[in-house]
Amino acid sequence: METISYQLTRQIPVLREVDVVVAGGGPGGLGASVMAARAGARTVLLERYGAMGGMAFYGEIQPFMPNHASGAPLDGPVYGEWMERMLSYLPPGARRNYTGGADPHERTIAKDAASLAAEDLALAAGVDIVYHHTVTDAIVENRAISLAVTHSKSGFAAFRAACFVDATGDGDLAVLAGNAYEYGDSRGDAQPMTLCFKLSGIKLPGGVPPGGGDLGRELTRIYLAARERGEIDCPREDVLLFDTHEPGTLHFNTTRVIRKKGIDGLDLSDAEKEGRRQMRQLLELFRREAPGFAQARLHSMAAHIGVRETRRVLGRAYATRDWFAEARKEPDAVARVHYPIDIHNPAGSGTEMAHLHPDDWYEIPYGCVVARDVDNLTLGGRSISVDHALHSSLRVMPPVVSLGQAAGLAAARAALAGTRPARLDGADIRAGLREMGAFL
Repeated sequence: METISYQLTRQIPVLREVDVVVAGGGPGGLGASVMAARAGARTVLLERYGAMGGMAFYGEIQPFMPNHASGAPLDGPVYGEWMERMLSYLPPGARRNYTGGADPHERTIAKDAASLAAEDLALAAGVDIVYHHTVTDAIVENRAISLAVTHSKSGFAAFRAACFVDATGDGDLAVLAGNAYEYGDSRGDAQPMTLCFKLSGIKLPGGVPPGGGDLGRELTRIYLAARERGEIDCPREDVLLFDTHEPGTLHFNTTRVIRKKGIDGLDLSDAEKEGRRQMRQLLELFRREAPGFAQARLHSMAAHIGVRETRRVLGRAYATRDWFAEARKEPDAVARVHYPIDIHNPAGSGTEMAHLHPDDWYEIPYGCVVARDVDNLTLGGRSISVDHALHSSLRVMPPVVSLGQAAGLAAARAALAGTRPARLDGADIRAGLREMGAFL
């Protein structure tokens, strides 16, 4: 590939000078910004798009996966408040009181409600939300970020803070600042991407059964037969579907785009096109052969392909699959996870699953959310310091919110104390999270 030398030298405005800057407005950024602001830090949230919610909104990912032990949620307070606020946006006929998310109906995501609810929580906490600003660079002095550089319709700008939280999901800010990271499995392959979509106008006797019921098995039979005939080109081994709050509407998490990197712009572009190609094939097949789908229409599709895994930023601690196997507990734990190891085959068909005892969980130590090579940076989301297998368990949205709130609290406490997150006692952060309502 040809390369050219290009330099940009110009004066750019510093738009904010605050205690904490959070990069990314998805589930991790929600937890981080809300907790930092509640801890008393002047907090700015930078989001590259025009709304909060991340993959819950732009990726149309649903439902929230269960992260419960003995039927009780392991994630709070921010995740539970998000759920409560989200449910309040539903019409009265679909609304239920939040009881902890053990009921799958409570965990069903209406993407627009998810985005509005996230914004509600951030604004109520006093977060300064700045939309349409993409983090493009970091100015680093003496192992610390002094300013995050962004680009928007106004051009380049900068945001100064004492501490920063990387909640981009991909470790973008950490890597721009020079922190080391890992990518993918032992072969360098990350989990595949999925373009999610919804179909409506489905007419079945008695309506669409909760969770899809036998319908999912029938659609899988039709799908596999069509794939055998060469009519479908998708490596996924089955049809994965979920019901929604809307009658006659189903959510499909069925496309599978392999060997594309979510941190490569051209790969992402190709992945979007490939996901939509697979979606078109599935829509045509179901209309033609699936009972009740003759008048099905494309209700909605993700504005951004769903990305399961990219970078994992190296931190002051490193957790591995052993944490899961041993259901390991930590004195400085900042999050609890029960969700199974869930590795969609990076090379094609198949999904590896491993489960914990229904009443048990493992814990993430504080050092996993503290960057190793940048002293004033914490990690708020799926890109924390863990291996490929453990990442597949904690990457789902409820624990990501909890990891974000831990990163946000640590950044706030360090900024207000004039110190660095790595110098804080993780057990004190755990205690602080508990005082603020975390389930630890």
